[in-house]
Amino acid sequence: MQPFGRAWWTGIATGTILSTMIIAPRIATFIMVLVLILAGLEQYARRGLPRYPATFEAAFLVVIAFAGWAMLSALWSPAPWHSLLKPVFMMLIAVAVWFALRTVSTASRPFAHYIGEGALTGIVVGYLLVCFEILTDQLITRTIMSAIPTTHENIAKHVTVDTHGTVTDVTNANLNRRMAILTWLLWPAIMLALHDPNSIRRSIALVMVIGGAGIILVFGSHQSSQIAILGGAVVYGLASINPPAMRIVLASVWTAAVVLALPIALMMSSANLHNADWLFKSARHRVVIWSTTAEESLKSPVLGVGADATRVAMHDAMKRSKRDETLGRMMVGYANHAHNAYLQVWYELGAVGAALFLMIGLYAMRVIGRLETALQPSALALFVTTSLLIAFSYSIWQTWFIAALGFAIAAFAVAVRKRADQIAYPGTADVPEERPGFLT
Repeated sequence: MQPFGRAWWTGIATGTILSTMIIAPRIATFIMVLVLILAGLEQYARRGLPRYPATFEAAFLVVIAFAGWAMLSALWSPAPWHSLLKPVFMMLIAVAVWFALRTVSTASRPFAHYIGEGALTGIVVGYLLVCFEILTDQLITRTIMSAIPTTHENIAKHVTVDTHGTVTDVTNANLNRRMAILTWLLWPAIMLALHDPNSIRRSIALVMVIGGAGIILVFGSHQSSQIAILGGAVVYGLASINPPAMRIVLASVWTAAVVLALPIALMMSSANLHNADWLFKSARHRVVIWSTTAEESLKSPVLGVGADATRVAMHDAMKRSKRDETLGRMMVGYANHAHNAYLQVWYELGAVGAALFLMIGLYAMRVIGRLETALQPSALALFVTTSLLIAFSYSIWQTWFIAALGFAIAAFAVAVRKRADQIAYPGTADVPEERPGFLT
């Protein structure tokens, strides 16, 4: 180990940036743009090195094709600028992830080690802070906002302030975003911990990360993250027994989720689930939103209404609607976004977009199948975590959401690299001294 060298400071920067992203999720947008720039500069500075992936493979190309179709939808979208610009960001994130993977593949062992150690430390710090906030009803946030009133002036609807100026309550909106990011980072963090060369740090990190995920699962307010954590854990266990079989099952489930999204949503409404007392309130509300989105999707089943145009299109549809709220189909079904990526894709991008979205998942499964068998359970768990998060929560076009997924994939790649180094240098916790050069 060589502290205070370039590799060491790169690790410090990685941990600091990552923990900052967890605390302030919307900064993820800026962070992934920074990754794009830095990784691009690194590859320009060290041209000619053999890198992996060697080419812009099909898994990336299908994401670009999906975003390209979304951009094209600006021609008929009621929100053309949104339909044009949000897919551009998705393309940039795809390129950033590709650059990041290639940079990780050629980084020296010290750089790979410290980047991984910094990422793991940042994630552990994030879990500690978020879990403390969960258990104390956001004590840190309320204390800071009470001491610095300007921090909540622009989010008054999310804050309750008493007559003395003390913040007594903060909604869970930002806390839920933090939990979503930590849910994505769960499997990369576990991989980073398992392959850390220091046994003490490995044990502490595993306890902190798994324990933190448990707190989110039991005490968290973000049901989508809870479902994603539970689903990922179940799939990890099953995939550990037979990875190829689990890949086939997940590919089939993904196909069904995309292809049958509309009829499933309509059947849930027909089954009167929005009035089921055994479902929690937000789940019943989701049923109303999903069925409304499915019905509206049938009005433009091939092209859709346009990428990220749900807010405008649903507002227009609500004004045209003559439904009576007393019939059990509340107007809140016309939501700003579908709270389900599969329905959102059908509504905004039609059958063409759904076909491309289907291919994204299948190509991701193909990439996972090329990994070493020992890596596949964690990769499949990350895939399922993603599939469940997008099934119940945010819009796929929220830039911080896209960026957080990109960062999770890059962190997973660092964990894979650390495992490869651990196998290449068995039985030692020492890292060779860094060599001259940028990430060399």
